[in-house]
Amino acid sequence: MANQQYADQDAFDWQPCSFVLPRVGLILSRHGPRTRVIMPGHYLVRRSRTLGQWIYRRA
Repeated sequence: MANQQYADQDAFDWQPCSFVLPRVGLILSRHGPRTRVIMPGHYLVRRSRTLGQWIYRRA
């Protein structure tokens, strides 16, 4: 039986986005996700399966 929560897999794939104003969010680095200030620029974003939050990484 398929899990209905993960039926929409598009949210879990990396998608491009860009910001004009700084914001606080989870940045993915080689040491794992950390809460940091996200400066304006181009990022890739996806939904975390375990944390349930949006995770960003530099494009």
